[in-house]
Amino acid sequence: MKQISASGVIDALKSVINPDNEKDIVSLGMIQGLKVEGSRVAFSLVFPKSKNPFANSVKKNCEQVLTTAFGNDIETDIAIGAETIVHKEKPLPDVKNIVAIASGKGGVGKSTIAVNLAAALAKLGYSVGLIDADVYGPSVPKMFHEEAAHPELKQIDGKDRIIPVEKYGVKILSIGFFVDEKEALVWRGPMATSALKQLIHDGYWGKLDYLLIDLPPGTGDVHLTLVQTLPVTGVVIVSTPQDIAL
Repeated sequence: MKQISASGVIDALKSVINPDNEKDIVSLGMIQGLKVEGSRVAFSLVFPKSKNPFANSVKKNCEQVLTTAFGNDIETDIAIGAETIVHKEKPLPDVKNIVAIASGKGGVGKSTIAVNLAAALAKLGYSVGLIDADVYGPSVPKMFHEEAAHPELKQIDGKDRIIPVEKYGVKILSIGFFVDEKEALVWRGPMATSALKQLIHDGYWGKLDYLLIDLPPGTGDVHLTLVQTLPVTGVVIVSTPQDIAL
């Protein structure tokens, strides 16, 4: 059997392609924790997301490539993993729990649940904030009877901060406070995600036990931005008992 070295293993694995983007797994940094001990080769095959549909086929290709390069006596131990999003610093250090409220489609009562959950938590004595991130159809201002409210902008610690509207003990920020309710919002993904980031980071939330975020229905850029920006504690999925609502 040909002598096995770490550099030789890496060179061999350069021929294995990740079908997700047609690039080799070495240049993508997918090989981690490589160990070579005699005839045994062990490493982790790390994909950008969990449950990748190509994971097993890529693993099999790695085994075949290494067998071809070093002979049938080689022992391979390949673990499949996924990258973990690491939040280098907590964006909202004074917020204990961040809960997203989501749904597969609109009209299932998502915003109603978000508003009532926020009010119920406040009634129980918790400090609560609510972000209406449903930028395409903000309804939280209407549910709180605060359609005419306009949050103040104050400079705090040298930075412009948006002071949330407070009702029933809940601190509220919504894109609905900043646009005419009679105007239709036609925003591309980057504009929607930028609006969400501004509500999150420029809002002066203070210390909160819970920050609830009412997301747009479905999945898209706003949802991805949320999980990449904040350490979400949990998610409430709202649905109705029909297949079409899932």
